Amino acid sequence: MQETTVFTYRVSLPPTEWAKASAARRSAGDLWTRLVKIHRFCRKRHWPWPTEAQLKAHFKGRWPLHSQTIQALIEKFFATMDGVRTKRQNGDKKARYPWRFRRYFNPIFKRQALKMQGSHLRLSLGRGREPIRVRLPDALPTGMRVQAELGYGEIFLTVTRILDDPQPPVSEKAGGLDIGVIHLGVVSDGQEALAVSGRGLRSIKQGRAKGLAHLQKKRRRTQSGSRRRKRLNRARHRISQKVERVTRNALHHAANQIVAFCLATGITMLYAGDLGTLNHQKRHRRSRRTNQEIGVLEFGRLEQYLEYKLRRYGIPLIKISEAYTSQTCPHCGHLNKVAGRTYHCRACDYQAHRDGVGAVNILNKGMHQGEIRPGTLLVPERITYRRPVPFKRALRRSPAEPRHVAGGISGSESGGSLRGVHTPRRSHNGSLRISAL
Repeated sequence: MQETTVFTYRVSLPPTEWAKASAARRSAGDLWTRLVKIHRFCRKRHWPWPTEAQLKAHFKGRWPLHSQTIQALIEKFFATMDGVRTKRQNGDKKARYPWRFRRYFNPIFKRQALKMQGSHLRLSLGRGREPIRVRLPDALPTGMRVQAELGYGEIFLTVTRILDDPQPPVSEKAGGLDIGVIHLGVVSDGQEALAVSGRGLRSIKQGRAKGLAHLQKKRRRTQSGSRRRKRLNRARHRISQKVERVTRNALHHAANQIVAFCLATGITMLYAGDLGTLNHQKRHRRSRRTNQEIGVLEFGRLEQYLEYKLRRYGIPLIKISEAYTSQTCPHCGHLNKVAGRTYHCRACDYQAHRDGVGAVNILNKGMHQGEIRPGTLLVPERITYRRPVPFKRALRRSPAEPRHVAGGISGSESGGSLRGVHTPRRSHNGSLRISAL
């Protein structure tokens, strides 16, 4: 059984290596911009778009990058266009082809351009050019390093590992998972339930939006190329990177707690609501506040973390449609518009936890081939509430510190450092507010 995982590491490069890394990122940005211009030129004149092989042969040796890096960037550009084309065919007319010019872009180094030399990772830039040497932590994951993506002060290392085939489960026991905003995930097997809070992560996202808006207001009063604008740009980047690290750590911990619950209760398969089944044509009917809350949260990343963490224990994550799972009464089957955090059925006067109703109905749907059978499963009376990580402490220290959760699963797979950022303040309404300057 093969597993592919992306590990993120914060890196601090000496001046010589930093100059080579910046030049490589600049060259990758120039190549991406060139691809965007060619695509725009051909589309405007309705000319046939060159094939992937033609572009690889055309740009071979024209950029100070490894040949595999040039090919990887072209492949990523074509994959992006294929995704946009698929969205347009499915009715999303607002999907845009790559249009933005990039000053810097993350170069991708394939396995042929990677080599370990002691504690340093050697990133080849092609024949006749000095490679980039990146120092990595001593405790590297075992497996084959198939790809590395060099970002601004961080590197994304893709590792493929061969796992032993898990033993088939003796008995089948299913669970249901409801992913949301107030609670990142509510998982239940019909007898017990676990709710992982998402309020802290939402507060962090709101603090980032306020901090960036405050910086943007100051940035408008500066001139292009001034030192003050450069300082403000660096402050914006620090805020975004800090929130990115805290978010990644929180989602890892939330996924670990859900996996620990599945192992503790003996769940052998987990049904989760497929957020991709929502009707995109009705999204404009949501309020602006709801769109902002949903837009900044990363449900897809949480599902990705859950999928590969559960796969280690042989537990499949099965996605099913979550239509009407939060409105259908599990006791009588009546549909109700829910207001507040408590579900109240007007037909039978049944009351339960709102997200617990969604998790139980998703489980009911998965067990009965997409049909919710009333009276079969009810929300457990006792629900355990957990926070993924104490955000007040996480913002003041590195989220890479291992922290154990129920079931003995450690959430130390995320990396990062919070050095060089400002301490958050507490606003008048109790939410965390990031102080930028």
